[in-house]
Amino acid sequence: MILNRGYEKNYSYAKYSKISQYDDDNDENEMEENETEENGRHYNKKKHKTFNIKYLKEKFLNVENLAIVILIIILLLFIKLKKSSNELNSLNQLINKNISNYNMGNNTIQNNNETNYELYGNNNTNTSENINSTKEINATNEIDELAKKIEEEKEKLNKIKNELINIYNQNGNINIIKFYEEHTNKSNINLPELNSFNNIHINIGFTDDNIDLIIKHISSILYKASKNTYLHIHMMDAGNFNYDTMIKLKNMTYNINNSTEIIVYNATQVLKDFYIRADSVSKFSQEYAKLYAFKIIKDVKTILFIDGDDCIVQKDLYELYNLNMDNIYARGICEEPSIRYSMNWMDKYLYDRTHYINGGVMLINLELCQKENFYEKAVILNNDIFYTKTEEPAQDIINVLLRKKIEFFHPKYNKINYYEKDEDKSDESKWYWWMDQTLKIGNRNNHFYSKEELIEADNDPVIIHYAWDRYLQKTIKKYEEDKQFYGNLTGIN
Repeated sequence: MILNRGYEKNYSYAKYSKISQYDDDNDENEMEENETEENGRHYNKKKHKTFNIKYLKEKFLNVENLAIVILIIILLLFIKLKKSSNELNSLNQLINKNISNYNMGNNTIQNNNETNYELYGNNNTNTSENINSTKEINATNEIDELAKKIEEEKEKLNKIKNELINIYNQNGNINIIKFYEEHTNKSNINLPELNSFNNIHINIGFTDDNIDLIIKHISSILYKASKNTYLHIHMMDAGNFNYDTMIKLKNMTYNINNSTEIIVYNATQVLKDFYIRADSVSKFSQEYAKLYAFKIIKDVKTILFIDGDDCIVQKDLYELYNLNMDNIYARGICEEPSIRYSMNWMDKYLYDRTHYINGGVMLINLELCQKENFYEKAVILNNDIFYTKTEEPAQDIINVLLRKKIEFFHPKYNKINYYEKDEDKSDESKWYWWMDQTLKIGNRNNHFYSKEELIEADNDPVIIHYAWDRYLQKTIKKYEEDKQFYGNLTGIN
């Protein structure tokens, strides 16, 4: 808006100046022609030459046009700079300051020129040329200075990026907020007294390909957390962690919930330890990466596994996280096993297919699992013929290895959609086919949920798991508004 107003004002002045001078020139030309007629001579050639020189001066050397060119150059530099990292905030402020100075300078020069013109008419041509020359020199110097600062900021940014990758590669993990404050903000880190918080540890697998979606879902966890909850988000990276991802994760915590610690682990070792079907590497990478938590995370008794690309949190997770886990290795909602498609060999591994939990949300007793070398057993199980059959690697491996050590929790903690239209909510005959199986097995074995429990979960969910909707491409649109909201909060949209 500032540029537009300045341009309109300059344009009006330029137009007025040009017309006024042209009228003066016409008067002067008429006098010259009269003198020419009296003397019997023609002066047209000289007259036109004088007019063209003045016109060119007005068109190309007036202060307003020069100022506009300078502003355009600075704006182009600003646009180029904007494409780099969001961490160049100080540089952006510098550019904005320069633009402001140019606008102020233009207004001052314009007012001076208007005053001079009214007082002296065309006699201030030399003064205007001097101002143009001085302004051009000053603008060139400031642009050179600005370009130098841009290069310096780029060098600083590249240094930070290299430090990030070096620490990540050497340690095998990196604490995002701690790194940002120590290497970028250079501020003191005042960690809270964690004993005074409800500490919740969460495990999420990811790849950089779907990091934006996962950040939106993680944001729902941060947004719904109570003030008394301190979140520890353990992110298992299946590949391509970079500086831009760090900035997105940092922005998420700073914008939503500062009582959050995010640690990214280099989980690519999992892809070396576990055999993965050649046709499913990209699909299964983050699934296998989640299993790295059993090996790398120490001194944590209980951890919550959440599918980062399928789950949106609706409430604080304290109640779920503090369910009784004494002598229980895992909790989840019950469902039919994904390896049911291979019934002829499934019983060899699972034994009881009615005691099986969904992997979207699982509460894991990490301490007990590590005591029994879960990670090593998982590698052996997978690298047998198992990996060629499974469609849900982490989910199937956990269920097979833990077997009878698994218990269920209420479906509100991992609420799935069992109907497409609201009017079908209470009509079991119109529910999705997998819910029909669930109810039948539940009636027979008393393991699965009643109709009342499913409706209760639907009315008051803690976590919504919309994987089934995504696969069916039916009701997924109802969650787009939530994702849009969290995307706006984090600045991703």
